[in-house]
Formats: sequence, C-alpha cells, structure tokens
Amino acid sequence: MRRPLAHSLVILLHGVGQAPDDMAPLAERIAATLPGARIAAVPAALPYDLGRQGFQWFSVDGITEENRPGRIRAALGAFVDAIRAVQHAHGAEPDDTVLAGFSQGAIMALAGCRAAWLARHVVAIAGRFAPLPAQWPHPTAVSLVHGTMDGVVPADHSRRAAARLAELGAAVRLELLPRTVHMLSPALLDAAACAVADTMYAMPQPVAPSGCVPK
Repeated sequence: MRRPLAHSLVILLHGVGQAPDDMAPLAERIAATLPGARIAAVPAALPYDLGRQGFQWFSVDGITEENRPGRIRAALGAFVDAIRAVQHAHGAEPDDTVLAGFSQGAIMALAGCRAAWLARHVVAIAGRFAPLPAQWPHPTAVSLVHGTMDGVVPADHSRRAAARLAELGAAVRLELLPRTVHMLSPALLDAAACAVADTMYAMPQPVAPSGCVPK
C-alpha cells in the first residue's frame, strides 16, 4: 500500500545552465499544496560548459538531432545514480517518488524512467524524448506540461510524446499552456505543482492550474 501523498519524495531537476535554487519557486508551490511532502532539488552532475555558473547533465554545445540521443544515453548512469542516492538518503522507494524536471531536467527524467524504475510519476515541464520510446516498461505515470510558444523545445515534442505513451498504454496527461514560452513562468509553475499534487491517482487526472481541483 502506498504511503499517504504528504510523505512522497518530490525530486526537482533544473534545466541546463541552471542550479537547484532555480527550482525554488516550484518547491514553494508544491510545499503549499502538499504540506509535509519531502522536497529535494538535485544539481546536474557536470558544470555547465557554456557559462561560468550552473550545471548540466549533458552538453548542448554543438547539439543536433543526430547526436542528442547519444548524449542522453551517456548521462543516464550518473542520473540514475543521483536519483537513487536521494531516495536512499530519504528512505524512499520509486513508488514513493515523483520526479519534476524543467527542460534538460525533464528530458533526463523521461529518459531515466524509460530506462529504470525510478518514480511513480514524472512531471516533465518543457521537455522531450530523444528519440520517442518504443516501449514503456515501468508503471510510471507521466504529466507533460508545455507552453505553446516555446521556441527552445517546441510543444510538438510533448504532443508526440503524449500520443506515443498513450499508444504504449502508459498513464499520461498533456497540458498545453497558451502564450507561454520556455521559462518557469507562474503559469507553468502552477500547472506543474498541480500535476505533482495529482500523484494520488493511478492515472493523472485533469486539474485546474489555479486550484489543483479535477475538472
């Protein structure tokens, strides 16, 4: 039997060139929605190679559609180890864990949960698969939150991901936010926090971004 939702471990994953502190606004929203939830923000494994600050799981210097999958695969070992280390520190299991990532953090969360049983729910904010999965072997529900005006990771990536996951029988929800670009805006943060709160359901349910109440 699952623990009460309030005891879930929520692991936050920042974007490329960012740091754990950049996920603080999301942490605050989750804490307000789920008092008592355990929240941890994890730094990516490598220093950002295109700036003096921040971290990355893989470099985006010279990245293409052709070389992106290889870079993600190369980063998976360190990513899975980092998630399992946080779980161990908090005495949590995958069934107690929610991963919520932005941009590269979302990319790694999706790739990691395709490769291993890491979490019961992934909330991918402005993320993508590379490539789309051929199978979804673990019981991880997925919420895809994306701005329709995202020019960095276009929302079509989340549309295609939702369609493929549905074909594979995964529990998946897609939430597209109009007039929203590639940044942790209040609208994206609110939608993501509501998706995290929705982990009490086996299938992510539609929620109202302002109040986390199913429609």
